[in-house]
Formats: sequence, structure tokens, C-alpha cells
Amino acid sequence: MADFEVPELTGEIIIPKVTPGASRHIKQFPAKPELMELNKFLGEKPADWKEKFLLAMEDILKKYKSVRVFLDICVRCGSCTDKCHYFIATGDPRNMPVHRQELMRSVYRKYFTTAGKLIGGLAS
Repeated sequence: MADFEVPELTGEIIIPKVTPGASRHIKQFPAKPELMELNKFLGEKPADWKEKFLLAMEDILKKYKSVRVFLDICVRCGSCTDKCHYFIATGDPRNMPVHRQELMRSVYRKYFTTAGKLIGGLAS
């Protein structure tokens, strides 16, 4: 059995120090192709992946107005960081909710806002 260092639970939330590139060494471990097919996951990225993603995002934005509100009102304060288990586990700033949402927000601004539709990439 592996030895683990179990931290003592004190009730105090300890936010890890930001360490750029902390999860750079972590790589994907893909499942066997038969398991991927069983779960209806694609083995390879389809040629029209961008269009499919934009259609799915459009559907989400129409179905859940809250997503559009969250994308519009987030002020990037970082107060959600100490609650994110991905960031707590890695300390990598790319795993902060603010950074992850910024990726989605840049697509939202470019393709789903009036300014983005008019001036394209300049909106993001």
C-alpha cells in the first residue's frame, strides 16, 4: 500500500501558492477505444469541431440565461479560487476558475455578442 501524507484538518482553508506551470507534467491517459465507443466519446477530433462547439454553446446560452449572465458579470476578482478543487490540487494559475472562464468568455464575446459579430476578434 502506498504511503500518503494525510494533512491534519484544522478547519482553516489554506490556499496554495500560485505556481505557474505546476501541472505541466500531467498528461492525459486516454481510455481504450472500446470504452470510448461504449460511452459515445469521439476517438479523434472531427474536422468540423469548431462549428459543433459553437452550436452547442449557442444551445447552452439559449437554454440557460444564467450562463450568459455569469459570462457578462464576472469581474475576475478571484474569490472563487479558494473553492476550486482543481486549483487547490495543482496550484497552477491556468486551473483557476477565472482563467478557465476567460477561455469561454473570449469565445462568447467573439461569436455571441453584438460587438463580436460586428468587429470579430477585436471584441475579445
